[in-house]
Amino acid sequence: MKKLAIVGMFVVAACTRPVSVGTAANPNAPGGATAREAVQKFLAAAKAQDLQAMSNVWGTSAGPARTTMEREELEQREIILLCYLKHDSYKLGSESPAANGERVFDVEMTYKDVTRTANFFATPGPAGRWYLRAFDNEKLTDICQRR
Repeated sequence: MKKLAIVGMFVVAACTRPVSVGTAANPNAPGGATAREAVQKFLAAAKAQDLQAMSNVWGTSAGPARTTMEREELEQREIILLCYLKHDSYKLGSESPAANGERVFDVEMTYKDVTRTANFFATPGPAGRWYLRAFDNEKLTDICQRR
């Protein structure tokens, strides 16, 4: 009987623990808490070739692509993006303001012996979250073509 009461106290304590959106306590929150985090999460998802994670942080001011695009189109686009986004490492460079409250980042990506720098654009979305809206894929063509 005492064991049941102790277990019950832990269950109640666990159920009443506050969880903050966008923290380590909720890693599946859409987008990023900051523009920088959105870019980092997007690149990590691309490196892992995790289409679901990509669709959770890729999006527009309307929210994540997973809720704003048709699934078939979304998956087709993500597969194409993976070619440009393959990398062994990346360096997040300078951050600057862009149009419509967006932030633009210089990202240096390295894949094998090819290193290229491209602009990545993060946009603010619903609930104070940030989404990776676009990146300059033309500057990453050499990476895409590298086998």
